[in-house]
Amino acid sequence: MKIIFALHGNPGAPQDWSLLQNQNVKIKAVDAYSDDWIREIQQSPEKVILLGHSWGAYRILKALPKVAAHVERVVLLAPYVNIERPLSGVAQALLKTPWLGEKLIQGNHKKSKDVFLNDLIYPFKVEGLPYYKEIENRMQHWQMWQKTAFVKMQMQANPLSKADVRQTPITVIYGNDDKISSADSQNKILKQYPNITIKYLENAGHGMLWSHPEMISKELLMTSTKIGYHAGESEQNNVISYMEKHLREFPDRVALRWARRESLMQWNGDPKTPFQHDEINYKDFSTRISSFAQGLIDIGIQKGDRVIIFLPMSLDMYTAMFAVQKIGAIAVFLDSWARSHHLGASAECVGPKAMISFKMAFDLVDQVPEFNSMPIRILYGPGEKFTHKFETLLKAPISPVCAVESEFSALITFTTGSTGKPKGANRTHRFLSAQHHALSHVIPYTEQDRDMPAFPIFSLNNLASGVTTILPALDLSAPSERDSAILACQIINENINCTTLSPSMLVGLAKFCKEKSIILNKLRRVVTGGAPISKDDVKAFYEIAPQTELWILYGSTEAEPMAHIEGRDMLKETKQTDPEIIEEGVNVGHISEDVDFKFVIRKDGPIELKNGSWTGVEVSKGEVGEFICTGDHVCREYYNNEAAFKTTKIMDAENRVWHRTGDLAYIDQDKNLWIVGRVNNAIQRAGKYFFPVTAEVLLKRMPFAYRCAFLGMADEKLGEATYAAIELKAEIDKATFDFEGARKEIQRVFGKNGIPLDKILFVDKVPMDPRHHSKVEYKVLRDQLSQPGVVIA
Repeated sequence: MKIIFALHGNPGAPQDWSLLQNQNVKIKAVDAYSDDWIREIQQSPEKVILLGHSWGAYRILKALPKVAAHVERVVLLAPYVNIERPLSGVAQALLKTPWLGEKLIQGNHKKSKDVFLNDLIYPFKVEGLPYYKEIENRMQHWQMWQKTAFVKMQMQANPLSKADVRQTPITVIYGNDDKISSADSQNKILKQYPNITIKYLENAGHGMLWSHPEMISKELLMTSTKIGYHAGESEQNNVISYMEKHLREFPDRVALRWARRESLMQWNGDPKTPFQHDEINYKDFSTRISSFAQGLIDIGIQKGDRVIIFLPMSLDMYTAMFAVQKIGAIAVFLDSWARSHHLGASAECVGPKAMISFKMAFDLVDQVPEFNSMPIRILYGPGEKFTHKFETLLKAPISPVCAVESEFSALITFTTGSTGKPKGANRTHRFLSAQHHALSHVIPYTEQDRDMPAFPIFSLNNLASGVTTILPALDLSAPSERDSAILACQIINENINCTTLSPSMLVGLAKFCKEKSIILNKLRRVVTGGAPISKDDVKAFYEIAPQTELWILYGSTEAEPMAHIEGRDMLKETKQTDPEIIEEGVNVGHISEDVDFKFVIRKDGPIELKNGSWTGVEVSKGEVGEFICTGDHVCREYYNNEAAFKTTKIMDAENRVWHRTGDLAYIDQDKNLWIVGRVNNAIQRAGKYFFPVTAEVLLKRMPFAYRCAFLGMADEKLGEATYAAIELKAEIDKATFDFEGARKEIQRVFGKNGIPLDKILFVDKVPMDPRHHSKVEYKVLRDQLSQPGVVIA
């Protein structure tokens, strides 16, 4: 472990760190009033970690320009770097006056010491912890008070400035009950540092190093080994280091399990009948990745080259992705559902040197001009017209890990493009590491967990966490009627206790299990997200998995997670007693502790801050506005796409990048985030806004509705008219269905909720997004409504 140089506060002493030194942390407590520690660090043969408490944080940041080259990262506890109650010039002059200054100090000490001590250790009492008594005894000496005052004057005369700012990663931890350091005041200085992470500790005050030594110890242990946060080029920045860590710690643990295609084809459809799975442990998986990585090097793939990976979720997809990252190349991931225009858009964006895929995909890209200059084609499976075969690259010797900078691109993933051209989110090594930690705060794993994630990004988080991952035996690009039975079969027979499902998968699984009288009693946690989910769907799932924690995550390609809520909290009683009246919007819970957030005005075009000010951009507290956020796991940019940056990002005066989610939302008095609709799907009817979320929940409650949409259509008088489009359930006979009666019932319920409805259409099919099959593609639907055969009534 790295040596941690610890600097005490003012007043303070090296022995302040004694409780932390009793933990499993290698702390070197130094005299913060001296400069000896600076010289020692400058002579250190390896990089160190700096830990500062209160004023010790100021000492560290002031010295950082001198020692930054020797420091891996900085951790600041209850930092006091910005004087909140400065001494006046008159007071300073009097304190420096012989004899009079001493009398003033003695008088102030007698009057203030007890109040200061109480504030220092709040919310605890001196009797609460043994070490507090030592602090109380030290406070009795007025000379200590004099030294403290003179140090404060020195700090006031030499404040931190932009000249002191460095790129060194900094983690700041505040106690929520701190009575000495105000986070708002201190952050005015600290947020000038570009690589800063801010955390808050519950039930802790300024003296957290004495009250919470175990929690601080755990944070230090994690911080000292955090992958993706090392200065300069380092192997420890490469996210493949997570796999290398697992290889050292538990090589024989199963990394992946997946269904055999032949076994699945012969399966009888009974969820109680298992189908065969294969598996690989972390040792063999790591060897496979390293072998393929060397194969890529041998055919000319180099650091920084972009490699498109267009394969279904499988052992070989993850082998290819991790191998590309290991050699410092950039993996460009396309979901298996990607449409033809995604291929052209991705190639135009990234300029690929290679692509790994099937013959069918290569036949398709032959028709896409953007691929003409791509020199390397790695064929997976049978076929022709390739430069290399996937399996031949697996015979190479093992490759080393490529050292990269933390902000070097590791992975590019594309948005669905449902509202325009697909954008390539630039996921750096640090971003992926930060996303893993953010997800771990919300959905932590244990060594015993067996998880089945339906989305590749959650598989990445699983593998970073070192849990056993079972790949769902589904074709995500083409949902089928057997999917729910397959999921139930894998959950039951593979002893899966955690899973991540799209809302449509969750609803389908609940319906199937209820029909078959199946209770999934081994599930401890289910995660869903990617699209809104109603209370009705949550209730239905609890019927077939009553003991399960159901976490609904709010996130996007650019930021996952942003907020989260447990299903039972979502179902808590509201003030509304009429079951036919529902809330405006969807409650997505508490905002992630890893992001800062704001609500800004609804605007279709770019938002730029004038003179760095948010005035006129932020909406008033409690009002509906577009939700924006920033943080380590919030994607800062799109690859090779400045236009997308301008329309979806906001750069503030501190060079922090804020992501515009496109979601209109507000925060309630309980600090829950409510999503009321999308900026580009808001319907402006007769000067008033209406949103699809509430209306579609009402439509889904109709017993005849399978899929439905609430959208705006151009209208000369209203500006936009409100339309409801309903796709009937498959079992309903359209020839005998009472369309007029259904329309009357819909109008009745909508009238009760104060939502005007100008036209109700029954359609052959409501188009859904290809990724989650849970969100309506409104633009596609608008275009389809004018086509023959789409509207059936």
